[in-house]
Amino acid sequence: MKLNTKLSALCIAATLMSVAQAAAAAPAVTAPAEATQPSVASPSASAPAQVPAPAASASATTPAPAQAPSVPAASTPAAAAGSAKAATPAAPSVPVQRPSTPVAPSAPAQRPSTSVAPAAAPSVPSTVKPSKPQQPSTSAPAAAATSVKPTQLDKLNHESAVPLVLEAQSRYQYAISGGSSVGESFQLNGKSYRYLSDDIGTKTKLISYLTQAYTKQASEQFVGKFFVEVNGRLAQLNADGGNLLEFSRATAKMVTMTPVKRSYLLTVPYPAETKQANAKITVNFEKVGSYWKISSAPHVIF
Repeated sequence: MKLNTKLSALCIAATLMSVAQAAAAAPAVTAPAEATQPSVASPSASAPAQVPAPAASASATTPAPAQAPSVPAASTPAAAAGSAKAATPAAPSVPVQRPSTPVAPSAPAQRPSTSVAPAAAPSVPSTVKPSKPQQPSTSAPAAAATSVKPTQLDKLNHESAVPLVLEAQSRYQYAISGGSSVGESFQLNGKSYRYLSDDIGTKTKLISYLTQAYTKQASEQFVGKFFVEVNGRLAQLNADGGNLLEFSRATAKMVTMTPVKRSYLLTVPYPAETKQANAKITVNFEKVGSYWKISSAPHVIF
């Protein structure tokens, strides 16, 4: 009985020892396996698709030449795991050759440069278009050059009559204001007079100036009424004249007509702020030589 008890105790002891040895042997085997896994996992973070590739085939695992620089660092731990053939990477020499092959993609990169030529083509027709609008502009000065001077009017109608009246008004106002400048003043018969400027300072000069728009008879009538001759020089009362009528907006309607004499009724407005009715003025014209002149005296019209 005692012998059986001792045998059973020995068996239990042997069993416990075998379990202890097995337990002691287990951590020794698993420790290096767990230690090697983190080293493989850390490089796999940079290249997740490259770690399983060497395990599939060590001889043909050179698929990614551009990623080869990161593989040698990860392949050295893999050699410790049990792949001696993978530890001698012939791949580093291959990736050096592979980057040289991507020169081929540079050929399509040159093709976009050929698209520059079509882009320059549309600029050619655009330079042709501006030449067309320039042609009408040249005709405008030509039209202005053919305009007839009011002092050389050979055809009189309701349109050309108004420009001649405006020219006559301008010459009237120039004479009645004393010319280009106010001359020397003097007293005559208790009244203040002033001399006309030199360009119209004599009767001959003033008549010549006025007959550009008026007949000679109308010019002499005006000069005899408003100017005096003193020591061969023309003078006038020291005063200004004029009215508010806007002859630039006047309209003309023919009243009588002969080959050498015509009469037009002018409708002349006042400035809008005066609120006055339009004035009706009859202006007589006469043909002198080749040109039409105004035969009404300046002071009768203006």
